[in-house]
Amino acid sequence: MASKKKLVTEADVQRMASGTRELILGSERIATPAALDLAFSRGMKVIYAEADAASPLPSDLWSRIKSRDGTYVVQVESGRATVTRLGPAGPEPIGGE
Repeated sequence: MASKKKLVTEADVQRMASGTRELILGSERIATPAALDLAFSRGMKVIYAEADAASPLPSDLWSRIKSRDGTYVVQVESGRATVTRLGPAGPEPIGGE
């Protein structure tokens, strides 16, 4: 049985939290040209990677979380997760998927 791919649209990028720094894509998550244009105009880094099967988060995001002690908040809305680190100067966006 073929798996369904997730299509990221321009509207999806518009709904991402302010300060989101990355748009993570892979073989199961692709983006429209308009979504990529908006991501670039918002200064987001587009990463083409596969998620580690043992981890619910993309491996690069999981590595960044593990490399820095702290308190993290994971917010899930409409099937998308955003990770924020609670630092002394306030919330710091880490990334999302």
